[in-house]
Parts: sequence; structure tokens; C-alpha cells
Amino acid sequence: MDLHRFDLDSRGLARVLGDLEARIMEAVWRLGAPTINDIMATLDPAPHYKTVLTVANRLVKKGLLTREPTEDRALAFRAVEEREAFVERISASVASSLVSDFGHHALAQFVRAAEETDPAYLDELQRLVQRSRGNAS
Repeated sequence: MDLHRFDLDSRGLARVLGDLEARIMEAVWRLGAPTINDIMATLDPAPHYKTVLTVANRLVKKGLLTREPTEDRALAFRAVEEREAFVERISASVASSLVSDFGHHALAQFVRAAEETDPAYLDELQRLVQRSRGNAS
């Protein structure tokens, strides 16, 4: 999936997916191979069945989910990649785009955000920079 959206006003995965898409993906990652009814049971408030089915099928078209028939002729949905791999890929795409477009301004904001969010992130940033420099030598 190519990243085509980033919503500054949303939180978590809803920044790069729609709100319902993010909720469905989280349900699939949590449940493994759920049916639409299984997914709907985790959504609060629960949208209409056809809405959830339409959005899940859209996630299939985007290459984020697969679907397969179950023994009782329902469809089970599976994530194409683990949540951590998805987050890693999307984070890399966002960070790369920001640094490419805004250079040192973006880097300074990463440092500022790390400091404001959790000062321990500054130690992590320093460790990552040192590791990167060690690999470059």
C-alpha cells in the first residue's frame, strides 16, 4: 500500500487509513482471521454490516487484507502483514517524506517531539544515530 493520506487531526493508524479502516485492521490483527460478524462484535459503535463489509473489501483491494471462505460459507479476513511490520513500513514512509521535503526542520521536530513525548526517546534517538554511524564506517 502506498501512503496517499496523512491526517494531522486523526490519531494512530487512522492518520494513514480512514477511521473505520483502522478499526477493522486492528480487529483483524487482534482476532487473526475474523469474519465480518466477528469484526463487528469488536466495533463500538458498530456500523452497518454492509458498511463494514465494503470497507473490509476496500482493504483487500488496497492489499492490506486477504479474504478466504470459511467452512460455513462466510468470509474470513487476514492481514497481509503483521501490525508491527505495517507500522514500521508506514512510519518509514512518513519520516522519509518529511525529511526529504523539509530537511533539518523535520529532523529538529523529531528531536523536539521525542523530548516532549518521553525524554527517554532522546536516548533512543542517540543510540540509533550511533548505530547508524557505526554501520556506515
